[in-house]
Amino acid sequence: MGVGPQKRACRAHPHPHGSSMASGDPFAAAGDVAAASYSSSPTPTRLREALAALSEAFESGDTACSDAAVAAVSEVLSPYDADADALVSEQMLREVHAFLSCPSSNQMAIDALSLELPKSVAELGARMGNCRDIAKTILEFFALNCNPRDMLSILCEALDTPVTLDGTAYLAILLHGLARVLMLIQRRHIEQVKVVLPAVLRVIRTAISEPDVEHGMTAVDLFNSALGIGIAIQEMCKTMVNHRKEELCSILGLYALQIIALVSESTHQNILHTCGSVVLHYSKFLTFCGFTYLGLLTGNDVTSATNKLSKEEDDDFLDCFSFAVDGASLVGLIIFPITQLLLLFRCCLVTFLSYLTVMWTSVHDDMSKYAGAELESALKQVQDDYIMKWKSINTFRYVLSSVNYPWIIKSHSIDLLLTLVDDKCSEETNSHVDFPYSTQFFATLKAIERVMITAPDALMRKKAFAALKRVISVVPSAQRFDILQALITSSMFPSLTAILLDLVKNEVLRESRQTDQDCIESDRSQDAGVSPPWASRALELVELILRPPEGGSPCLRDHSEQVLSALNLLRLILIMDSRGSRAAKLFQDETIRKVYTEWLIPLRPTVAGILSELEKDGSKDTNQIICLLNPVQLVLQRCTELVEEKMKG
Repeated sequence: MGVGPQKRACRAHPHPHGSSMASGDPFAAAGDVAAASYSSSPTPTRLREALAALSEAFESGDTACSDAAVAAVSEVLSPYDADADALVSEQMLREVHAFLSCPSSNQMAIDALSLELPKSVAELGARMGNCRDIAKTILEFFALNCNPRDMLSILCEALDTPVTLDGTAYLAILLHGLARVLMLIQRRHIEQVKVVLPAVLRVIRTAISEPDVEHGMTAVDLFNSALGIGIAIQEMCKTMVNHRKEELCSILGLYALQIIALVSESTHQNILHTCGSVVLHYSKFLTFCGFTYLGLLTGNDVTSATNKLSKEEDDDFLDCFSFAVDGASLVGLIIFPITQLLLLFRCCLVTFLSYLTVMWTSVHDDMSKYAGAELESALKQVQDDYIMKWKSINTFRYVLSSVNYPWIIKSHSIDLLLTLVDDKCSEETNSHVDFPYSTQFFATLKAIERVMITAPDALMRKKAFAALKRVISVVPSAQRFDILQALITSSMFPSLTAILLDLVKNEVLRESRQTDQDCIESDRSQDAGVSPPWASRALELVELILRPPEGGSPCLRDHSEQVLSALNLLRLILIMDSRGSRAAKLFQDETIRKVYTEWLIPLRPTVAGILSELEKDGSKDTNQIICLLNPVQLVLQRCTELVEEKMKG
């Protein structure tokens, strides 16, 4: 359809009142004719007439009429009915495309339409059928024939506009157009990218937080359309040199990591099924930008990239990459189930949901060929260097502590962490080594605790506990007690406190055996009577449980597990202090009297009284509590006997 025939058709249409025709105003005539037909003509016909009137208005040079004509076209294209036939939308989009692509189309008219139509075109394109492809073609036409910098602003503004139809399909169309525009930018590349990426990442995050079951596949299209943005930035990088190229590559790398984190947040089945292939594409950006799996595991690459952008004017821009560190640790998760699949099955550490197994299988070949060897090499390097190991462990806290990631992602995080700190890596770290990561390790361990407490299945909770023990084991002994003490004092769950006290007990026993072994090997009998420092400090934790800071005796009905663990720890220390050359080195007279009169004696009537009350009740619930309190009574009795023996001696 050409512009000429449109003009002739409009002029041939009789005007119902005649006044505009008499005035000799061609746009007024065409506009009035179109207005008269709006109430009776099908929407594509109304659009055709509005476009014809638009062409005549711009040829006439009347600015006011031109603005009115553009508004009329925009009004016709505005989504008119969410349930309308997609075929009608397709016809309307074809009318627009035919008008724009006609060789005789007025460039000023095209520029004017580019300001108004992208949003309406994307909304119509979000419908079914061929609408999306035609809408993308129209936006590409605007990108090629209008000012690219103006189109960036127009499309970014359209991104932030709420829509009533399928929002993810709408955004995917606009992202496709943005990628095409970025390809055409000739100068000030970094400045333009810094305008686009915050808007892109903001709308993607909003879109995935509201999954649409009916149109779930469009969310996958959304990430694939965002891939086009990355490709455009990559092409920009190829044309740049020196520090400008480094800065843009850093931006691209952070963008890829942010998208990987957002992909991993989604719980929609379609996204999880295609997660491997999507992340593979973004991983290639990381390779292009010089990111390595070693740098991602330790967090060094993210730090380096942000440092290159850490200028005062970039503070707001860096905020849009808030999940880049998450993405760094998540990159390995997509490769990890592939390269470690057989190992995991042999070790019985993980079970895969059926749909996830299909997903990993579908990407097995490509992913393992692309990055499996590199990840395996990076893991080996990290395992052999305790500084890198500490840094790598700290990166896991972001994913494990977040409520945004699904459990399947957290499960793979635990699997990767167990591989990173395997049994071979859990050897004693030199106690004299400087350990500057206490705060970060505490946060990581709290994140693992969260998984232990809230994970939906027992296997995952068991894996999290194994990870907790291994992470604690790589902390130097000099700082390990401080970490455990902080975990115990901050624990809100009696069962978790009991587990942590058991870990302290194991450490006391390990240290005692190690001290005895060192004395035998060095024949240093003069040191044989020295009590291990862990034992004396562990008494502080026993007191915390048996003599709560708030006063009184512990609440045995609710806290029986942690009381039992505290008593077992006390019993071990009493036995250690009663035997061999180390006898009577730990408990001074004042200490032993305090243990007896303030910890043990007040607890005995409390335990006996509760048991007596429960035995009278006889209900099922009370029987369970009795089963928990009986061991407490037995260990309490043994501790009392050991203390009395010491007091007599």
